[in-house]
Amino acid sequence: MREAIATTQRWVIHVDNRLIAATDGFNPDAIGRLAAQSMALRQRGLEVVVVSTPGAGASTGVALPLHQAQALAAIDQIRLTQLWAQALAHAGAQSAQILLTQDDLSHRKHYLNARSTLQVLLGQGVIPLVSENCALATHGIRAGNTDSLGALVVNLVQADVYILLTELEGFLITSQGLETDQATAVIDEAAAGDASLDRYAHDMTEHFGVDVRSWLRSARLAARSGAHTVIADGRQDGILDAIAAGASVGTLLISDTHPAASRGRWLSNQLPMRGTLEIIDGSASATTGITALMILRSEGVFQRGDMVVCRGADGVEWARGLVNYSSQEIQKLRGQFVEAFSRQIGYVAEPDIISRENLVVVKAP
Repeated sequence: MREAIATTQRWVIHVDNRLIAATDGFNPDAIGRLAAQSMALRQRGLEVVVVSTPGAGASTGVALPLHQAQALAAIDQIRLTQLWAQALAHAGAQSAQILLTQDDLSHRKHYLNARSTLQVLLGQGVIPLVSENCALATHGIRAGNTDSLGALVVNLVQADVYILLTELEGFLITSQGLETDQATAVIDEAAAGDASLDRYAHDMTEHFGVDVRSWLRSARLAARSGAHTVIADGRQDGILDAIAAGASVGTLLISDTHPAASRGRWLSNQLPMRGTLEIIDGSASATTGITALMILRSEGVFQRGDMVVCRGADGVEWARGLVNYSSQEIQKLRGQFVEAFSRQIGYVAEPDIISRENLVVVKAP
């Protein structure tokens, strides 16, 4: 399975804030090392998204009331973004900042907007830096961690691998009474859903004073999107290159879910239908998205990001998916080439009415 990591294409690299923290804020050298390694992955052909967010009260080291923590985290956020931007530029990478909250990723229109932006950036060779919008977020700030944001970004960009860089070697088997500087056994590989990991996560949390249970929750969330997780020590020189080479470093938590199957279940079962698109017979394919040229008519009132049913002229449903345009816009776009979109509605959000990755086939057309 380690060898399979070397053949993957898209990674989300989540940098634990403790890894880059310093007494006066952040450690530029640590950020610089990780930025250089991220760029090296990009040069190897990997698409890379970096997730890095200041922790609650990162500048003070103490627990604070929610809104005070938000304010201080917002101050830290601009410093952190500047350090990452400088470090990535020094490594030769072009970067971009994306600010998200977990609420953004549960709102379908915001989800599609963020996803489209990230897809364009990755396609242009940019390394996006994703941070939690500290001024608005409450979940990560209140909980004292933002680990789950990285796993949600995995789903957002349909990443193959989720890398969680921490100050520990990986998932460890600890024993009661050990001192924190004593050696422990590192779990090389395990299924993300392995129930025994809960006990190890509890023991590590008690032993090291780090919420390892949140790491496990994040790994399992990523696994549901079909991504494998590697938890590793981000202080090790060349750690990202070692993971990419298939070396046995850190702990590999394996997903048993195929990404397409996971996304298909989400699209099929968890979202209400808002409308219907009638597709020209013979134009549809299970391997492509839905273009404006394929659409005969649109029924219902819906907005960008809503779920619609796709059916043929015989009325039989063959697919469903998330639309990139509203029903009002589709009425103007149906039967048109993408070159006409700007003339018809003033902009082009996506070339397809439903992108292939947001389409699940119910039956062969």
